[in-house]
Amino acid sequence: MKGMKIFILSGPSGAGKTTLLNRLFRKNFIKKNFIRCISYTTRGQRPSEKNRKDYFFVSKKEFLRLKRQKFFLETQKVLDNYYGTPKYFYKRAKKLKKNLILCIDVKGGMYLKKKLKLDKIVTIFISAPNKDELFSRLEKRTEKTSFIKRRLSLAKDELKYSRYYDYVVINKKINVALGKIMSIILKEMA
Repeated sequence: MKGMKIFILSGPSGAGKTTLLNRLFRKNFIKKNFIRCISYTTRGQRPSEKNRKDYFFVSKKEFLRLKRQKFFLETQKVLDNYYGTPKYFYKRAKKLKKNLILCIDVKGGMYLKKKLKLDKIVTIFISAPNKDELFSRLEKRTEKTSFIKRRLSLAKDELKYSRYYDYVVINKKINVALGKIMSIILKEMA
């Protein structure tokens, strides 16, 4: 391998990024060749999420302490919550000579694409097929309607970033989208 490759999955809430990422890491090729980066966040943990598997859930005070200590590769504030990509997984992937997959916000993705110039970064934007489908997916979450509306408003802004991504995958059917992402990874690894 000539150098580590970093794959960044981004897109609006409800696009299915986490589901796709979980399914990717069921594949032997991915498990063997990739490290999955787990982000830190100050947002509340959803019932289906596991701490230290889906995210590292921390308090705002702890997050800001870690940020001051230069613990993160990048951080973003999204809808009143902080998210950060820890340096640990990046360093671990380099040490093990593996590749890295990140599932992060669009601004974080663009920031890392500019910052980490020595490594090959491939950005993949994940989107729901349309606004109605996105709204339907967000409604299924146990969040207040006012918060879902804020997420939809944010999604409109995030969709504008798709043109800066190397690839766009529309997640209408999970297995089809997963196949497209796998094809992109294999193409970029060749």
